[in-house]
Amino acid sequence: MKNQTPKDKNEVWLLLDSRDVGGIETHILQLAQGLKSFNHTVRVIFLRQYEQPHPLIHLLNNTNISYRFLNGSLRDLFRYTRHHSPTVIHSHGYKAGLYSRLLRLSLLTSHQKIRFITTFHAGEVSQGKLAIYDFLDRWSAPLSHYRFSVSEQIGQRVPSKTTILNNFINTQGLTQHQGQQIAFVGRLSHEKAPDRFIQLAQQHPEHKFHIYGSGPMEQELNNRDLRNVVFHGHQDSMDTIWRDIGLLIICSRYEGLPMTALEAMGRGIPVISTPVGNLHKLIEHQKNGWIVEPKQLSDTLTHWFTLPSSQKTKIQQAAQQTIQANFSTDAVIPTIVAAYKI
Repeated sequence: MKNQTPKDKNEVWLLLDSRDVGGIETHILQLAQGLKSFNHTVRVIFLRQYEQPHPLIHLLNNTNISYRFLNGSLRDLFRYTRHHSPTVIHSHGYKAGLYSRLLRLSLLTSHQKIRFITTFHAGEVSQGKLAIYDFLDRWSAPLSHYRFSVSEQIGQRVPSKTTILNNFINTQGLTQHQGQQIAFVGRLSHEKAPDRFIQLAQQHPEHKFHIYGSGPMEQELNNRDLRNVVFHGHQDSMDTIWRDIGLLIICSRYEGLPMTALEAMGRGIPVISTPVGNLHKLIEHQKNGWIVEPKQLSDTLTHWFTLPSSQKTKIQQAAQQTIQANFSTDAVIPTIVAAYKI
């Protein structure tokens, strides 16, 4: 059982508030594994435990990463931190970011020396109450010792300086894809634009399209009753599914640098994407994938279908090489570790 009291006082804590597994959670899992591979002691701290068991627990247990659930209050985080004194608290998401900065303020008169790091992940503009939290998160950012953002677009929304950080994956032991599925992988929400993927399926009725994920648009999309679209629902892990996918479609309206793109390309699966976030840093058009406007998705997909096998193989190999060189644990973790020590 990993939900135990830490004994190592030189720990890095990865702090988040989360109910499910998405881009932030996948990033944290990769970060935890990467830090561990660089001989750092790491623990994932959940601000609270919700009604359903968190699906990340299974993945953390499988990779032998320690974790802890708190009761959701700032007081509990303060108590736990005072008692266990980590070296670094690295927050992810607006609530964890706000809590970490309030914690830093509360510790100003203590003798604890903790370095507070924040990574900004969200590219979409929030609405309602979330917009208030998002505003407070961004404008309180200077209270962190160091700030990362996963794209230039996200960094521009933060009033203080941030360092652009490539998302990354552990490329050791990745299984190569063997399938031909055309897939959408992600949350079924407006910013991810699964409706564009459905339109793409309508334009190519002779091919099967596969959707992995759930979200607020799921019922609306299901109601369209397309015979060539298969809804696979929420996936706790894509590890055994990537092998069946031959091409990933990212049709988002907002993005940072999606982990799904890295996971796919690291396995030799090319990506056709809309021009959002930092995907231009990852995809070299027509070399290791494609970046096109939404109205060009259909023509680009047709182009993929008509490519000879030899050309597809070149693109697949180029995609894999890109991840290894610039978006792997070995390439990115040293930048993060340096921020922990500055």
